[in-house]
Amino acid sequence: MARTLYPRFALRAVNEALADTPVVVLQGARQVGKSTLAHQLAKERNATLLTLDDELTLRAAREDPVALVNSAPEGTLIIDEAQRAPQLILPLKANVDANRRPGRFLLTGSADLLRVKGVGDSLAGRAETVEMLPLSQGELARRTVPEDFITWLLSGKHFREFSPLNPEAVIRGGYPEAVQRSGRRAQAWFESVIVRLSDHDAPELSQGSYAEHLRGLLALIAAQGPAELVKARIARDLGAAESSVAAYLRLARTMRLTVEIPAWSRAPRARVTRRPKVCLTDTGLGAALSSFTVPQAVSPGGREYLGALVEQLVTLELAKQQAWTSTFFRLHHYRDRDGLEVDLVAETYDGALVAIEVKSTQTITDRLWRNLFKFKERFPERNVTGVLLYSGDTAATLHGWLHVLPITSMWEH
Repeated sequence: MARTLYPRFALRAVNEALADTPVVVLQGARQVGKSTLAHQLAKERNATLLTLDDELTLRAAREDPVALVNSAPEGTLIIDEAQRAPQLILPLKANVDANRRPGRFLLTGSADLLRVKGVGDSLAGRAETVEMLPLSQGELARRTVPEDFITWLLSGKHFREFSPLNPEAVIRGGYPEAVQRSGRRAQAWFESVIVRLSDHDAPELSQGSYAEHLRGLLALIAAQGPAELVKARIARDLGAAESSVAAYLRLARTMRLTVEIPAWSRAPRARVTRRPKVCLTDTGLGAALSSFTVPQAVSPGGREYLGALVEQLVTLELAKQQAWTSTFFRLHHYRDRDGLEVDLVAETYDGALVAIEVKSTQTITDRLWRNLFKFKERFPERNVTGVLLYSGDTAATLHGWLHVLPITSMWEH
């Protein structure tokens, strides 16, 4: 079967960053499409592309990093899988300090370069990072205009009917290779990736034995969907020390396998002390780790876990859109001591709040938006827009500020 290239809306964000920043770091998990995007950029910009997956290039980067950094003085040098040679960072810093021309370097990595052992500098003030997650639903549909849900929602445009949510889209996820395979073959692909991440990538990035515990950690996170991060509970379920769990979690973040959504509070200091929510960076990966299939998703017994995956899907679609949205926003969740919870809170640059509740049901009742009313009442001084996202196909606006919208409106608008 021929493999098809999908549009990648992060391309615009990378080009914008290259226009005014000396170093741009494109990072994301393995197999999300970073190398493909790097090759596309190399053609568009007539740039020099080096990949450290090549053994000879990797040896050159480690033995003479200064020469490699200086190999494209006039154009853009793209270094793919840069985390393999942390020795490059200090020579790169010195090179940029001597010539701060924008667009000099693009580094791609399947690990957070700032967390890789051996990196000697953060490149603060010299570099901008663009996160690349698996394919968004708009990219999967090959839309020509990037979806931008928060901007569209706050624009006040009229709503219309949308498609109902297909559970297959939730189970499929967004890894470019997996979405082009059948259910059984996609499961085999995920299994192969998990084994290689645990047996090869994890030990390369950090000292210690991670094969068993990394897989177990990912499986636990997959089983719960987006949930508050309680290290003691994970340690108990893994049969590991809580200090070890903290190391495993750092490694999973470094490998870009998890996303953490911080808590929202009126007081910025409180946001730091409250627990974030954590989930995997792809619903397909979560479903594979849980052996959850489309037939199970549409069965009565599978509805609870499907609901967790649907909330994860919404969380990840918003996280993906942060890379190209016209309306800068930070993504949070909300829970207070009185038990009031809101699944997601998007806070825009001017302080406006979009409070979002996610339901996998196709049936709407007024109790489903009860927490949104309480949240708005709790913060009368803030401009709050409420959104109830559900699996049906009809949109409505209530009380001028509360929108009942199909989940598919996030990318079909």
